Amino acid sequence: MEKSNHVLIGLSGGVDSAVASFLLKEKGFQVAGLYLHLIDELESPASSNNRYLAQKVAQKLNIPFYEIDYREEFYRIIIADFIEQYRKGLTPNPCIFCNEKVKFKLLYDFALKEGFTHIATGHYVRVEKNEKENRYILKRGIDEKKEQSYFLYRIKESILSKCIFPLGSLRKEDVKRIALEIGLADYAEKDSQEICFIPGNDYRKLLVEQGKIKKEEGYFLDSAGNILGKHKGISFYTVGQRRKTGLSLNSRKYVLKISAQDNSVIIGNEGELYKQEFEVTALSFISPNSITKPTRLLVQIRYNTPPARAVVYPYDEKKMKITFDVAQRAITPGQSAVFYDKDIVLGGGIIT
Repeated sequence: MEKSNHVLIGLSGGVDSAVASFLLKEKGFQVAGLYLHLIDELESPASSNNRYLAQKVAQKLNIPFYEIDYREEFYRIIIADFIEQYRKGLTPNPCIFCNEKVKFKLLYDFALKEGFTHIATGHYVRVEKNEKENRYILKRGIDEKKEQSYFLYRIKESILSKCIFPLGSLRKEDVKRIALEIGLADYAEKDSQEICFIPGNDYRKLLVEQGKIKKEEGYFLDSAGNILGKHKGISFYTVGQRRKTGLSLNSRKYVLKISAQDNSVIIGNEGELYKQEFEVTALSFISPNSITKPTRLLVQIRYNTPPARAVVYPYDEKKMKITFDVAQRAITPGQSAVFYDKDIVLGGGIIT
């Protein structure tokens, strides 16, 4: 039986979801928290502390607290795939697929089962209903430094229609101030780390320890195919990288390309990192009405890079070509390119 005005929020143990829960209560919603147990404490000690903090938030706000143990599935769906992408010489963004295949899916399914009318998270994004077109749209959060719409482009409209994002119209400093005012000071400085299953963000250590990826040596080549030295294995490099190559060269050199076919890493000057055209695959659009003709949009190629003007050319339902007005630096295979119409998220795909 549906519980009218009941919201299930994902509690992470951080300040954002804590304040989002408080704001929902202030608006009159009946709020319950759901903690997703995704990582073994032995692999990430922070996971145990996050669960403790999430429980403390629920107790402080006097809201029901639920949890789901999804560790085995999370490893199979997210971590194993992350390792496999690096094995192929790609640079994946696991948070995007975690939102699509784990976090929002579990929140939505649990809410549906237990009769909640809405789900919520502490993401800095906005969702609105376009009354004229009778559809829900995802928009950037107003805090340009914190907004997270890039990570949510694969969430479908059917799920967005049930979402509430209390922080989308706030700035981070506002959220910290509210946390202090309501007695959640313990969480005021706590932000989520970049990738939750990589302590210290040392992905190379994860690849060796969990991925069992051996250091399969190959060659560094320049753009003309000349050998510059030996590398430790393509999994340990990413496009745009300058440090930790082990090369001693006369000038600054960067990773331009990674080739799994011949186990090589192409090195060159920074100017060679800039390109105007690339392709994307594994397309996903929020609304079923995808792009069917060449369209001028804003395209964002990584989370911390501003979107740039481009034309999107659809080949078919699975692949598109993107042409930027101005060449962009380090367009990286495996990362996502996200399409925007002004501040509205349309969808995106994986850079090939």
